[in-house]
Amino acid sequence: MNRPYVFRGREVSGVYQRCTSKCGADKCDRHKWQFEVELPTGPNGQRERVTKGGFDTPKEAADAKAEVVRLHKQGTLSKDRKMTVATWLPMWLEARIERGELRVDTAADYRDSIDRYLVPRLGNLKLADIRGAHMTTAYDAMRRDRVKAIKAAQEINVQRRAEAAEKNKVKHSGRPRVAHLVPVPRPLGPLTMRRIHNVLSGALKSAVKGGLIPRNPAPDAELPDAVQPKVKVWTAEQLGTFLDTIEGQRLYALYHLAAFAGMRRGELCGVSWDDVDLDAGRIIVRWQITDKNYREARRAEKRGELGRYRTKPKTRAGEDRVVDLDADSVKALAAWRAQQQKEAEDWGSSYINVADDDGPYNLVFTREDGAPLDPGQTYSTFVGLVKDAGLAHLKLHGLRHINISLQLDAGVSETVIAMRVGHTSPALIRSTYGHLIGTVGQRAAEATASLVPRKAKTEAKNAKKAKKKADKAKDRKNKGRKDDDGTSGVLAEAS
Repeated sequence: MNRPYVFRGREVSGVYQRCTSKCGADKCDRHKWQFEVELPTGPNGQRERVTKGGFDTPKEAADAKAEVVRLHKQGTLSKDRKMTVATWLPMWLEARIERGELRVDTAADYRDSIDRYLVPRLGNLKLADIRGAHMTTAYDAMRRDRVKAIKAAQEINVQRRAEAAEKNKVKHSGRPRVAHLVPVPRPLGPLTMRRIHNVLSGALKSAVKGGLIPRNPAPDAELPDAVQPKVKVWTAEQLGTFLDTIEGQRLYALYHLAAFAGMRRGELCGVSWDDVDLDAGRIIVRWQITDKNYREARRAEKRGELGRYRTKPKTRAGEDRVVDLDADSVKALAAWRAQQQKEAEDWGSSYINVADDDGPYNLVFTREDGAPLDPGQTYSTFVGLVKDAGLAHLKLHGLRHINISLQLDAGVSETVIAMRVGHTSPALIRSTYGHLIGTVGQRAAEATASLVPRKAKTEAKNAKKAKKKADKAKDRKNKGRKDDDGTSGVLAEAS
């Protein structure tokens, strides 16, 4: 039997408890409240029945019913109230991939966020029912789970190190026992949590456009404060020391370009001679080779398939951008081209020029046999060169940071810098590299202060003017004395 909701002596239509004969005659604490409402959905009198249960109080059920009626009148009621988050997220991602809106690497990151984090925690919720509080709870649980996973991995590694140490106490022939450690997960930091949240927010935004939900609840979620980390770079003197030290190394030109063209590691590994104009002194950035692309291409070649090493640059802003080169960079590239051509002659027919459906790569930077460079190897080589130069540790991407800081120091506008290095927004340059403005800030400070008149400065300025005026008067007086002595005339006749 259905127990109706009675409010102030009147029965509220469509709000009830589904009870049995075992329930109390006046009150039931066993069953949840639910609502049911029929809505007109077509011109021919078709009606749709909407039901929902699980409410703790009859008032909650009545308010939910009223909200459904309100949304229906506004025309914003969800078209599919049974759609779950687990169903919608993969559909949304695949649709964006089919429309070509996402790069391969970006799509892989989105899929990882969906499969590893969002679906396990929020997938069972109806899309129309998800709220900001659900997201906040899920994100907090994700962080707690990651902390537990880190602690568990660390405890296992401590135990395995102890076991290996105990075994090594016993004399035995052969090598010492090595502890087989398990990987320790990285913490889920604020920036990672925001990336995960942005994926969900984008999916919910599309759900609003599709009429599946009336509004996007993502802004209601509470997220930890995410502070953009300030990059650390070498000074100009340290960069000069590094380049002087590695000059003569086979890939000197690659690291030179990283510092003076500001190109990403993948872009340097994927740049083609077809996109380099040494006469004009410019490079057009069209391709990149990332660690992931490289590994997948190598695996494909081992299977006897075509390996596709290259992909489009990281951002739309970075694609097909023109990077102008300084004279030293052009000189370094020209020297490298001559060396590469000599290597190709030495290898002869064994020299490799990889190609795919878009044609031969004609890569600028390659192995000695012409094969594509492993981006990871260029990084490890760089780290070794830095160590040999006796400089502070720096990631290869740090050369790109140095390039941006040097441009800021030279007074180049943030808009121009963003265009040259392929950043999406000049604001990102300001927020990330603003602390590296160097002498630009000093010049700005001096120029600003000079506009404000101060008594001491005014007096000093006037004294300087008076001294200059007195010096000129003294010079004119001395000149007149010389003319009276006839010195100037004698000198004029002699000349």
